[in-house]
Amino acid sequence: MKRRRPRLPPTRPLGRIASHFTKEGTPKKAYRTEREARSAAQLAWTLEKLELNSYRCDHCHDWHIGRSSRFE
Repeated sequence: MKRRRPRLPPTRPLGRIASHFTKEGTPKKAYRTEREARSAAQLAWTLEKLELNSYRCDHCHDWHIGRSSRFE
């Protein structure tokens, strides 16, 4: 039986693709529609009081959710 090499955690790439990874280095969830992303953001608010926004990714053209990038 062939042994598989252990899967390494994803590394955080440089450049525009870095938007696909969280601060912890895990891949962000991609949603196919804005409605799915907004529903996930609403669920995060309901369960954990996290205020997240949905946005269309310029790289993959799917939808992601994340914290606002505004400085307050």
